[in-house]
Amino acid sequence: MLTSAEQHRSGRPGHRGGGRVFARLWAATAAANLGDGLVLALIPLLAVQLTASSGLVAGAKLAHTLPWAVAPLVVGLLVDSMDRRQLIIFCDLFRAAALAALLAALLLGATALFVLYALYLVACCLAVGEAVADIATTALVPSVVPRHRLEWANSWIRGTESVLNEFVGLPLGGLLVAVGPAWAVGGAGGLYAVAACAMLMLHGKYRPVAQGASPDGGAVEHGVRSGGGAGQHGDGLDGRRRHLLTAGLRILWRNRPLRTLTLMSTVMAGCWSAWLAVLVVYTVQGPVGLSPFGYGLLLTTLGAGAVIGAALAPRLARTVGVRWILVTDVVAGVVMLGAPAASADVAVIAFATFLGGVGSGLWNVVVISLRQRLTPQGQLGRISGAIRCLGWGGMPLGAALAAGLAELTGPRPVFALAAVLTALTLIPLLRILNAPALDAPSQEASPAAGKR
Repeated sequence: MLTSAEQHRSGRPGHRGGGRVFARLWAATAAANLGDGLVLALIPLLAVQLTASSGLVAGAKLAHTLPWAVAPLVVGLLVDSMDRRQLIIFCDLFRAAALAALLAALLLGATALFVLYALYLVACCLAVGEAVADIATTALVPSVVPRHRLEWANSWIRGTESVLNEFVGLPLGGLLVAVGPAWAVGGAGGLYAVAACAMLMLHGKYRPVAQGASPDGGAVEHGVRSGGGAGQHGDGLDGRRRHLLTAGLRILWRNRPLRTLTLMSTVMAGCWSAWLAVLVVYTVQGPVGLSPFGYGLLLTTLGAGAVIGAALAPRLARTVGVRWILVTDVVAGVVMLGAPAASADVAVIAFATFLGGVGSGLWNVVVISLRQRLTPQGQLGRISGAIRCLGWGGMPLGAALAAGLAELTGPRPVFALAAVLTALTLIPLLRILNAPALDAPSQEASPAAGKR
């Protein structure tokens, strides 16, 4: 277990500064997520300006999601082997540098084809940086709040992410692209630099080290300790990189509820990615007829719903339970994905998108909190990496299939197919609804949980 001095230096709960430590983590996360929101608008809208091909536009989304299929396992190992705070600072600076390179291409008047290819490359770099930041932040949260306040902390983190990604970042990004793409590129890069500076205010070291090892080489007790020695890893293993790299997958596979939820996420993330890859074509170039700013406003409904869902999640987890939250998300996702296939009315699409956002906000809070409870801190990076690798690995596949199908049939069949596939995830979900692990949040909740 951690000593009191180690808790204080590493920002662990139980000391007077714990709330301030979480506030600093939240501030750094907020700045980075506002940058993510600008990027979410920038990538498709800049691609639309550079090419009229639906396939090439969807290719930009593919480039932005492809690293999630390969990077998270390596990222998870890094998060469990290195100082998590320092990793976040590095990836924020890396993203700022990538956007600076794209900004240079725009300001120097490069050809549209060159800028398009540069956009693909920068989108890949931004995705890698986002993978590091998200996985490291998820692993950091249990180090700065007590277990009974995980839903509260994740509600703040995920709610802020939704507000700044979709509710603020998307319309602001659309507006900046309308003024000039260079403004959006420069703004996002500047926000990542601000996030890195804010993370410097989170004092202490956050490198996981083993507190003891079992006879078979596994860790008995894990923590996040200040001043860990060089070469130590979160599980005390012997440095066999292949074994470490797949450890998260093996642990995940043995946990049936987390395994099932991850496989569901793979399908749903692929469907969401397909929907988003062709939505800009359908709503800006197609029958809906929105402006770039209007497209950003449309997607703010997704963020608004996610904020509401994240805010309601702690209370609903204790009242209606995790099971019905998961079912609600699937149903809301089906409505959101299928709406553009049935109607070109922007009001219908916006309302359905709002419902999808509510379900997403609920899902993110309760599933991440469940993962943090069931996983030792020294393994959180690899578990989160394995879940992201499988769950978000469906995103590039969905974007690639959407690009091909949209070229042949147009966007509407993509929306319909995505809705059908999402509905089918109810089948495995119903098979785990009685799993005792899904009772964990309500059983461990305390009167302090959920209070701000």
